[in-house]
Amino acid sequence: MKTNLKPLLGIALFTAITFVYSSSVWSQPLWDAANKNKDVLRISTLFTAQDVRDHLSSPEGLEKAIKWCKETGLTRVFIETFRGPYRAEREALEGARDRFVKEGFEVAGCVTPVHIGKGTVGGWGLVACYTSEKTATEFEKIFEFTASIFDLIMIDDFLFTECTCEECVEARGDKTWSQFRCDQLVKFSQDHIIKVAKAKNPNAKIIIKYPLWYDSFHDRGYEVVRQSRDYDFTWVGTETRDYNYDVKPGGDVQYNAFFLMRWLDGIGAGKAGGGWIDALGTTPKTYVEQARQTVLGNGKEIMLFHYGNLLTESNTYSGWPGTPTANIIALKQELPLLFDLARSIKGKPLKGIYLPKLPNSDNVNERYIFSLLGMLGLPLVPGNEFAGNYGSAIYTTHTLKEPGLSPKLSGILASGKQVLITEELANRLTDQEIRKNKNLMVLKVDPDPKKLLKLTQEELKPIREKLMAPLGMKFDAPNKVSIYLLGDNTLILENFNDNPIDATLEMSKVASVSTKLTVPADGTSKVSKSGNAITVKGLTARTLVVYEYR
Repeated sequence: MKTNLKPLLGIALFTAITFVYSSSVWSQPLWDAANKNKDVLRISTLFTAQDVRDHLSSPEGLEKAIKWCKETGLTRVFIETFRGPYRAEREALEGARDRFVKEGFEVAGCVTPVHIGKGTVGGWGLVACYTSEKTATEFEKIFEFTASIFDLIMIDDFLFTECTCEECVEARGDKTWSQFRCDQLVKFSQDHIIKVAKAKNPNAKIIIKYPLWYDSFHDRGYEVVRQSRDYDFTWVGTETRDYNYDVKPGGDVQYNAFFLMRWLDGIGAGKAGGGWIDALGTTPKTYVEQARQTVLGNGKEIMLFHYGNLLTESNTYSGWPGTPTANIIALKQELPLLFDLARSIKGKPLKGIYLPKLPNSDNVNERYIFSLLGMLGLPLVPGNEFAGNYGSAIYTTHTLKEPGLSPKLSGILASGKQVLITEELANRLTDQEIRKNKNLMVLKVDPDPKKLLKLTQEELKPIREKLMAPLGMKFDAPNKVSIYLLGDNTLILENFNDNPIDATLEMSKVASVSTKLTVPADGTSKVSKSGNAITVKGLTARTLVVYEYR
């Protein structure tokens, strides 16, 4: 019996065309906006090695992933080859790479160096002992494999060690653990990661991604100066997550992301590419704040970790609930505003109070104090060297690493600069006469620096007045309101409180002020000028506003 196949072929063709059409226009405005703005801000995600196995190894999984990425406004994907102990299959990796490229995405690789070679003795059990030859051999295999597939490779933030095995003790010799681990991982990176990857693929470029815990970098082998020199790019984990210090001590304040991005960008002379935000233990308000702080930190890309987790409704991290799907909904609503934020600060240098953290420096009872100081309503300029060319500066015990600190500090004060130092630093200065200098203020910090967030508006006034005087400014607002000064006419306020606030900024001269951008879209504030004072009324909770003044 003859069958007329033309109608059936017509139906099949129509179905195929409809499928292709529907797979390319899901959230066209957001996808278009993402491509239009990727010169100032790119959004990406990571498919872990396990995500490759579970979501990218079938045509259906790939279609769903591409649809989600376009709907979410992504223009790059990182496809991971290895997250120990699992290594993804080459066929799946190459198939996913090629399909995403065909759909208009940029594609890169990733390696998470856990469960490789000999495990560490002591500390985090996931990471490796880098003295072991077995570790070196397995690293080389992984990076040769990855470089054979991708030109750009990110290393997730597990390239550290706390190993105290017999081999490491012997190899350490007379060095401190910090010196030994930093030297070891710098050379290990050169010999068993960078050299190997570039030998396999001369076009390979490698990103080292750093975690949030900057005060412990050197203790665990992260040597940011030499590694920033050796690696092609640096990235930062800007996943600050939810916290409530009235409930329990863990967690990181939102400003941590901004400080770390700016600090590393300075060390790497512009090599800092982006920040990595996380939905683990995070709810929407904090999730979008991670993104905002990454942008303010001059991050040129925001990576959403990770695809498989972001499809789920809930998770728990360190006892805090996370809401991945709700977070993505909130981020998608805010993305057009984040593009505007990135464009509004592009090319504008930070102005304000100099705040240096010397690389590989230790602290005394002041862990992560830099992030906390930024929550106090002080316009800060993160730095990485001891310098006296700012009108005002804050120095912590980290500056004890600077040779000849006391005479250098005396010189800065003698030049009329306004300086705040912590009491822990003041107690350790060789020249105690410095404490009598009229240009010096000593800040008493509790052994738990998080208590700085308890300072009242009245207690913050003299600190702000002294340090902002060289700027010709006075700022008055509650705690947990951050201020950023960029270029000659841009002021940004972000209210991290859960209630609206009022703020006042007095300047030496101001002719006009206007609101240029409010994030989120339903946030509000009323700005006015009286004389040379800018007054902000009713800045809503968890809201960022960009003001322009003349």
